[in-house]
Amino acid sequence: MDHKFYENPTFVNSLLLSCNLGLFILKLIFAFLTNSLALQADAFDSLTDIIMGLAALIGIIYSNKKPNERFPYGYYKIENILSLIISIFIFFTAYNILIQSIKQIFEFFKGFSKAITVSYEIFLFLIISLSISLLLTFYLKMIGKRTKSPIIQSEASEKLYDNFISGSVIISFVSSLFSIYLLDSIIGLIITFFIIKGGYDIFLNSTKTLLDAVIEFEKRNELYRLIEQFTIVERIENLEVRSYGRYIFLEVIISVKKQIHLDQIESLKNAISNKIKTKFPQIFKTNIIAKAQPKKIIKIAVPLTTNKDLDSIISEHFGESSFFAILEFEEVNNLTKLKNYHIVTNKYRNEEKRKGILISEWLLKEKIDIIYLKKKLNKGPKIIFENSFVQLRITKSSSLIEIIKQDFDISNL
Repeated sequence: MDHKFYENPTFVNSLLLSCNLGLFILKLIFAFLTNSLALQADAFDSLTDIIMGLAALIGIIYSNKKPNERFPYGYYKIENILSLIISIFIFFTAYNILIQSIKQIFEFFKGFSKAITVSYEIFLFLIISLSISLLLTFYLKMIGKRTKSPIIQSEASEKLYDNFISGSVIISFVSSLFSIYLLDSIIGLIITFFIIKGGYDIFLNSTKTLLDAVIEFEKRNELYRLIEQFTIVERIENLEVRSYGRYIFLEVIISVKKQIHLDQIESLKNAISNKIKTKFPQIFKTNIIAKAQPKKIIKIAVPLTTNKDLDSIISEHFGESSFFAILEFEEVNNLTKLKNYHIVTNKYRNEEKRKGILISEWLLKEKIDIIYLKKKLNKGPKIIFENSFVQLRITKSSSLIEIIKQDFDISNL
């Protein structure tokens, strides 16, 4: 589904970053003008939102850059390097505000109280600031619900904390009207813990990503069950969920039950990836490695017009063919041997309806791996074979013996 421009992640994060940056600067200016620790703490709480918004934008920009040999997982960790550096600055700032808050609380009980400058202008700014924060929360919740973006939904939840903090600062200034300046220091102290928590989350996530840590994905068992629904998957050898920036990557190694063609392996991987993306939209990218189990015996089927042993002529029409040749090839010591073959009558040739479907289902019961055809199949039979990962090969050969000689290194003919 195409989203409108205001639902685009780049636009959303750019708007969020611009608003947070503007509020951070204005809060910092008013904090110094009013001598308010609570507002200063609120400003630096906005800084954590700026970092997360900046990290998200960097991630979106670099997600368009293709991975290469030097960076097989892309450039997502760049945002974590920046976040790690800035998180240290956040800790330093939080420490200074914490010390100042505690110092002012002690001074208050000693009889010294720091006055807060209160004016109509500061109240107007605080109300406008809270209103912007509330509008952004509503906007993020709406976009998160429409786009089902886990990142935007997460940003909406974070914005709820900002509303609480901004509301607390207004309470601090209201109390200052009545010369209760102690509340400003207490609220500043409380907000400091929110800043420390925000900085700690950024620091921890960045460190885990840079150390390439495997994260605990709460729906790991559901992932296993989803992949195991594909009957061709014999087992899941390994499943790891990693975090790169704000993005979740899934790495899966599976073993398939039968030897299938490269195109069919890609179809299987795409089918699994699409199903995972639908069920788990929070997973940004899925990397699947499919290992085919060694198979010594391969069975092929060929539609025929005549029954003249290995000299039989290949039929131009799948459903109208008079016979089908079913051959078994065995690989021994890197040599392919024709182990067994037989030619059977097409018992569905005279069916008026669902002829191709009936033949397809019959051949599947014979556990065919490859079918040779002169022309492409109709949609129905084609889907049946593709869903069962039976390889369809178009051949220019005219007889059964030509297929055997051209496509198989036969040692016993």
